[in-house]
Amino acid sequence: LMILATAASALLTTAPAFAERPMLRYQSEIAVKAPPQKAWNTFKTFGSIHDWHPATEGSRLLVGENGKPLAVREFQVKGGGSVISELLTYDEARRHFKYRIIKTNLPLANYVAEMWVTPAAGGTSVVHWRANFQRPEEQAKAGQDDAATMKLVQDVFKGGLDNIAVSAAK
Repeated sequence: LMILATAASALLTTAPAFAERPMLRYQSEIAVKAPPQKAWNTFKTFGSIHDWHPATEGSRLLVGENGKPLAVREFQVKGGGSVISELLTYDEARRHFKYRIIKTNLPLANYVAEMWVTPAAGGTSVVHWRANFQRPEEQAKAGQDDAATMKLVQDVFKGGLDNIAVSAAK
């Protein structure tokens, strides 16, 4: 019995420890040479992300209505990938919405984000985008570790925000 207990103890102490996936956070913003309402109008329609994000196509609402919580959209990512996301909150007066990804084949998990607009000097505005998310697997596969997941989100934000700034300034 003592040998069995010692063997079990050795197995427990030599098994690799699993690092818990940390919750990653990223926030970015961009100055927009347009009034807040014009900046907001470029991206506020939940079911039309393809209108403002250059990496997306074929977006459509599956459930609900634009501007109403619980609306669900689906879109394709150019080059491969799909995303289904749900609108959690929407506030036209505050120019703010929050959403979460329900299903994706992109290497990320537990993604919840929000976008909003604030006024800036001279009648311009700032568009903000913030998200919390995790890498897709507890045991990170090659190219799907925390750094790769963070880079994916950073690239998505940069492409979207840059395009919002150009579109709103027209």
